[in-house]
Amino acid sequence: MKSNPLVSFLPWIAFSEAAGSGFAPQWSAALAALVSLAIASPALVRGKVMLLDAMGVVTFAALSAVAWLGGSGAEAFVTDYGRTVATALLAALIFLTLPFMPFTEQYARQEVPKAAWNSPVFKKTNRLFSAAWGGVFALMTVAHLIALAAPANGDLNWICNWGVPIASVVLMFKFMKRYRAEHSPAQGTPTGA
Repeated sequence: MKSNPLVSFLPWIAFSEAAGSGFAPQWSAALAALVSLAIASPALVRGKVMLLDAMGVVTFAALSAVAWLGGSGAEAFVTDYGRTVATALLAALIFLTLPFMPFTEQYARQEVPKAAWNSPVFKKTNRLFSAAWGGVFALMTVAHLIALAAPANGDLNWICNWGVPIASVVLMFKFMKRYRAEHSPAQGTPTGA
């Protein structure tokens, strides 16, 4: 069974949806941690856990623990800043791993013959895609911070917490599709995730 980056993003979506729907932050984060664990389990059994899946388990288990154990101040922090912290950590992880293992490369290796893994096109494409995804999550982090600065503005809250993330992800997938179509080598070697 192949891992899928879209599925790996589900814990962040589950956390945002649960937190945005008024669930207690410890339960929202615990739900996201369980979703992450469920997604990671098949790969864990195979001994090939994806970085994104592991990051989801650690991030949301930590946010849940902080909300459970840290008292009302910590619970309020996770309520207010949990989404921001989760996207910031994801952006940081993506940028930190970029030089040695772009996260998209893990997924692309499931689709691309092993002989192509060290090709310059494969490496370049996955660094570009991973860097762009890091930018998407950095943008989401900034958008969440803007929403936090004006909590009474419902329109701004929706735009920053939902509109920007959804539009960014949709545009990212369009970019990846267009890039692959324009930069696929003539011999048919896949370019990446």
